[in-house]
Amino acid sequence: MASGDRFKDKVAIVTGGCCGIGRGCVDVFADHGGKVAVLDVNDEEGAKIANENVFFIHCDMNSEDEIKKAIEKVVERYKKIDCLVNNAGTHPGNKSIDELSVDSFRDLLNLNLVSYFAACKYALPYLRKTSGSIVNITSISGHSGTANSPSYCATKGGGISLTKALAIDEAKYGVRVNAISPSAVNTPLYRKHISSGGEAEKTNEIVASYTLLNRVSEPREMGMACLFLAVDATYTTGAELMCTAGSEIGYGVKGMSFV
Repeated sequence: MASGDRFKDKVAIVTGGCCGIGRGCVDVFADHGGKVAVLDVNDEEGAKIANENVFFIHCDMNSEDEIKKAIEKVVERYKKIDCLVNNAGTHPGNKSIDELSVDSFRDLLNLNLVSYFAACKYALPYLRKTSGSIVNITSISGHSGTANSPSYCATKGGGISLTKALAIDEAKYGVRVNAISPSAVNTPLYRKHISSGGEAEKTNEIVASYTLLNRVSEPREMGMACLFLAVDATYTTGAELMCTAGSEIGYGVKGMSFV
């Protein structure tokens, strides 16, 4: 497992950091010498990952008040914020617009996009002091669209647009704002989705074939991409980093997507 000091003496907030992509980001930042505050509702997992470098805060990302208070707790403990990783979110599964209610779309919008806006709003006063950065975890679905995912695509597309707009506004403060758009990542949510049809192994092979590298990525790979944007990409802002193994380029079979 690679480790180092690329994030030494720095502080990151990762929303939804108890599992999946968020956990990959937490592990990478901590392994590279940073302090990481995890905002999540999974108290059981939060207790497991908490240590001298990882500070777990119970936070419902649907609650503006809890987000604001959690960020204040981070500053109280560490005195600063160097990076905000907006990751908390979900996927409702493959459903057409006929199968999705308007209320379900509102709920998804609140978690997948409004929470990003709120976390940015309350973290930015501190990020401006450190010339820090924001990394929004979006999706290839927000970039290119996927079948039977209209509400999910809309929320992730919103995250990409939010990234670009904030990059413009925050440049004068030295704050960089970028996005990572993954394709399929081997997370608990992904495994749940591919198992829903009863042929998980076959489905995983199909999804892997959508990529040029012929495999599904691991959460830690997204963490490494996030570290790159937070630390190394000092002349990069308003960018969408496609962590997709080339899924969106070239011509290929167009079928049902599970990402």
